Amino acid sequence: MDTKTVVRQFWAGYESGDLDATWARWVSPALRIHPSSGYEFTRETWLAAEKQLLEAFDDVSVTILDQVAEADRVATRWAVTATQKAPFFGVPSAGRTATLTGTTVDRIAGDQIVEHWAEVGVPQFLQQLTA
Repeated sequence: MDTKTVVRQFWAGYESGDLDATWARWVSPALRIHPSSGYEFTRETWLAAEKQLLEAFDDVSVTILDQVAEADRVATRWAVTATQKAPFFGVPSAGRTATLTGTTVDRIAGDQIVEHWAEVGVPQFLQQLTA
């Protein structure tokens, strides 16, 4: 399977809602995360954070805006649009629809993500929920 397909299938898992199956299939147990926020994520804490997102939002839609692959790395610019149904990061639900955007670089080996870099617009996303 080509590297872009691996990453696209990973993102498709957000729409299916079964992140446990998504992580089991597409994210290596030996995943190495290179955080940009200063917050140290592990495979497990990243999965837990993403589950919180899906628990707080309905109608999750992922759009791959751009994707470039070279050798074993895939750069993806993406957008996740969803409607808030429960509190998220301390923001009570007002039923608003918001879009979270980000750019990630993933290194692929054995049809799994083995390294992950991310720049994600969480502050802008939270601002949309409170606007």
